[in-house]
Order: sequence, then C-alpha cells, then structure tokens
Amino acid sequence: MNPIHASKMSANMRWSCLAIVPLMLLSAFAAQASESKDNDVIFSDFTLNIGDSISVGNYQAELVEVQSVKDGLVVMHIKKIGGGLDEQRALLQNNANDFNGGSDSEGITLTVIDIFDDQSAKVRVEYQRSLGTARKRTSEKPRTPLDVPNLLVQKSFDKDQISIGDDVEATISVKNVGTGPASNIKIEDIPPLPEFSYKAGYPPRINQNLEPGESDSAIYIMSAVKEGSIRVPAVQVSYTDSKKNVRSNNSEPFNVVINPKSKPDLQITLTPSGPIPNGGKGVLNISLVNDGKASATRIEISAYINPADGLVAEGLEKSFFEIMPGKEENYSAQLLGEKAGNYTVHLRASFQGGDEAMFKEIETEVTVQEREYKYIYLLLIVPVAFIFGWLYRRYKEYKY
Repeated sequence: MNPIHASKMSANMRWSCLAIVPLMLLSAFAAQASESKDNDVIFSDFTLNIGDSISVGNYQAELVEVQSVKDGLVVMHIKKIGGGLDEQRALLQNNANDFNGGSDSEGITLTVIDIFDDQSAKVRVEYQRSLGTARKRTSEKPRTPLDVPNLLVQKSFDKDQISIGDDVEATISVKNVGTGPASNIKIEDIPPLPEFSYKAGYPPRINQNLEPGESDSAIYIMSAVKEGSIRVPAVQVSYTDSKKNVRSNNSEPFNVVINPKSKPDLQITLTPSGPIPNGGKGVLNISLVNDGKASATRIEISAYINPADGLVAEGLEKSFFEIMPGKEENYSAQLLGEKAGNYTVHLRASFQGGDEAMFKEIETEVTVQEREYKYIYLLLIVPVAFIFGWLYRRYKEYKY
C-alpha cells in the first residue's frame, strides 16, 4: 500500500473517533437527565372520607378510621398490588410516614395534613414522578351515620321585666341532639354578673352523661341589685364523645334591662251617693286600685271628718293585707247626717312598698241638707188660695 494513502486513512479514522465521542457523551447525559426527571418527588393532597382511597402506581392507601380528632390519629390501610406491602398503620397528624422506603426510594410517603371530624381528613401523598399520577377513589359503600354527640345549650330568665330587688330564676338546659353519647359534661357559666347577687343553686350543675335524645337542666336564683342594660354572656358546655374527643357548644348571648326598683301606686277613689237629708242616711263608696308594678302590703285606711260633729260614718276605716299590681279592693261606708252643713271626709292609706313605708291621702265633700217640714208649704198656700177666691168672687159681682 502506498504510504501516503495509508497515512490519509489513519487520519480519517482518528477524526471519526473524535466525532463519535461527543455523541456518546450527549446520549449519556440525556439518559441521565431522563432518569433524574423520573426520580423527581412530587405530591398531591386529597380530602378523604372513611372508605375513600388514594391510588398511585401499584399503591393504594385507604382511610379506615379517624381514631382521635383531639390527638390527631388516623388509621390507614396501605397495600401494593401484586404483593410486597399490606399494612394497616395509625398515622399521627403532621408526621410523615414512609412505605417501601418512602418517596426517596420507589415507595410512597403519607402525611395527615388536617382532620376535619370523625369521618374525614386531608392526606398528602408524596411519590416519584415515574409512578404516574395520584388519583382519589371514592368508596362505593354507604357512609355509616356519625356516632357523634351534639349538645344544644340554652340559657333563659323567667322574667322579661326585671327591677331592682326582683328575684330572677336562671335556667340552663342541655339536650343531646346528636347520634352518640356525651360524657364528662361540664357547664361554664362564668363570670358571675355584678348586676345580680346569687342566692341559691350557683354554679349550675347537670348530669355528666347524656345519651342521644336525653336532656337535663339546672336552675339558680339571683336578685337584681343594680339597674341598667346588661349583656348576658353565652354559656359554654364541654363534653367528650365515645372516642374521648373533647367538644364544646355555646348558648346565644342576650340582653336584659334592670329597671329601677318597682313600687306600688295606690289610687284611691271616693264616691258619695249624693246629698244626705238631715237625719237621713247615705253611702260613701271607696275603691283602691294598685297601678304600680309592685304589691302594696299591710294597707291601713284611717279617716276623719271635718267638722267632726254633724256627720257620722260607720265602716270608713279598714285594713288589707295585700293589693297586687293591677288588682283592686272596694268597700262602702254608711253615713248618717245629724246636722245640716258641708263636710269634708279625709282618707289616708298607709302601706308598705317592699321595704319602704308609703302613704296616699284623698278627700271628698259630703253635704247634709236642711230638714224639710211637710206642712210649712200650707202657710203659703192658704193666703194665696184666700186671695184667689176673693178675686174670683169680685169678678163674679162686677160681671153681673
């Protein structure tokens, strides 16, 4: 072979080898990049109800039970189709749990992000991109009813109108309107209201355990001591369910107004029957009406007549134990006129309005007429008749 020709062939082979090397390096880098992309860790979040599951690759993770909302415990069943993994594990909220080496290997990592109630939770699944896309599978089984208590709490007063000094009954009622038993029930009705003094039954206590549909109540008594508009705060009831989860409910707050102290307002009316003839009799009707908002008690009616002589009254003074608000008492006194003239009857009612002594006075006029003489009119009639007869006779005489 020609030496020059051999030298050219050798040079061409060297250039070919140098061209192949970059191509091989590029292929290696591309393969490595593709493999690195497939090994990227990605995640997806799913809200699961009991029985729902997450599928990614050959892995399935099913929500079996919310064991404790309070402690953040959820039970899940994880398996790999084709074998290699079949495990039921309790997962603690916000703690990552690896299966088959976790997402850094060829397995998956599960984390409970949030627990909504006894039937649902949010779960995050982390996995390598090569496993495909994670999907949620909804359970075809009918959901079982929640075995959860729910306490309805109410607070009320027995009066809409409250005044200082009034006793008020506060009632706290609790009813389990849920589907599960409630235990360790506690009522928190604090702080005490400064507008009231607490007399009996405070703090309130009710049955510590209530089955579904059961109810209980507590009553305590207060006395209003300070007037004004107040906001009665909500009552809180705390309890636990069958899984020892602590729950609580509140009543609705409401407003009440404490008015100034209620007082009786005794109105007295005197109604005489009319003028009384001298030596005759008459009647004085007395009416007592309580227009106030409190009872008048220990009512004593005293009376005097001015002038003292000439008019006699029987049954004018009287006493009553109590006249309640809106109620009235009526009675009558007999009057005897002994001397003509005008008389003033004074009436004074003294009574108790709570712890305060009160009184009311009133008066009326009664007239005793002059005595009538039956034959006094004859003294006038006889002269008139005589004059009329004389005039009539004279008329006859002049006529004829």
